[in-house]
Amino acid sequence: MMYRIPILLVVSSIINFLAYWGAFVYGNQDDSLKIDYSQAEIFDALSNQTMGDDCETKGGMSYEKGLKVWCWGDIEIPVYKGKSYSNLYQNQLSIASECSEGQVSIEGHRLKFDLNPMQPKAGEWCSNSYNMRAEISTSPWLVKHPIGTEEWFGWRYTLGENYIIDRANPWLFFQIHEGTSGEVPLISLWSVNQGGPGTGIAGEIHLVNSAGENASKYYPTGLIPKAGQSFDVVVHVVWGDDKSGLLQVWIDDRLVHDKKLRTVRASNPVGGNAKWGIYKWPWRNLTGVHSSQKQGIENLVTYMGSLRMITRDPNDPSYLENSYNEVNPR
Repeated sequence: MMYRIPILLVVSSIINFLAYWGAFVYGNQDDSLKIDYSQAEIFDALSNQTMGDDCETKGGMSYEKGLKVWCWGDIEIPVYKGKSYSNLYQNQLSIASECSEGQVSIEGHRLKFDLNPMQPKAGEWCSNSYNMRAEISTSPWLVKHPIGTEEWFGWRYTLGENYIIDRANPWLFFQIHEGTSGEVPLISLWSVNQGGPGTGIAGEIHLVNSAGENASKYYPTGLIPKAGQSFDVVVHVVWGDDKSGLLQVWIDDRLVHDKKLRTVRASNPVGGNAKWGIYKWPWRNLTGVHSSQKQGIENLVTYMGSLRMITRDPNDPSYLENSYNEVNPR
């Protein structure tokens, strides 16, 4: 019995090592960026990771380069009335709550998004009749990252305990938008509806790339999260055209997307601002609201852990270096 704890620790370390090795070292694909990560670096990264209680905010503006970290235990949500948007934390972030104030709050060390389409009643200042958005975004808006800009994003996302998969209506929890009026986001992460785009499997998370000239492309991740489930997301993007663009996504240390492809519109070749939270556009009208209510869905509650992101330009000495562990929320 005296050797039981050391053996368990050794086994746990081996499992963690294999998980990280699988996430970082993968085959030579023509359309992928090969990332090599040494064994020493892996164990250094594992030993240096911190939990949410130790997180310290070191944010920055959307255009600023380097590592930016926001820890919700360090931040207060401002009180605002009669508008959809409010600045957050030294104007480095902003809140978008359409159509009622107070849909974004902080509980402990997590950001909470609580979207009920009918309660509270949409404010008279809003152009829509039902609550359909509770998000935060990088600021200032219209950052317009030039081609070649590299970004990493990492966060933990949790579904509320009352979560029900909406078979009728899709919604998204992450998007990057460059601001073209009337256009969909360049990149987003969706929970799709039954029979909808991609696999059409209700509740499956899809990566959506809409930067191309043709229709949006939907890439399934295989994840269908359940009530109360948490999952970690890391996104790596290089803003560019068909030859220079790159998009990689990991979920729970599993590489689910790795392609060189267009990440900017030809008509507006810039990278955009990132947004997190809930955007459920079918709740823009009563038909969408009722189709959710018929399934017993009265609201949608999610949580977000600390946010880490890196922005670099091609002149940065660390440009295109593997920065997975710098933004990984684990």
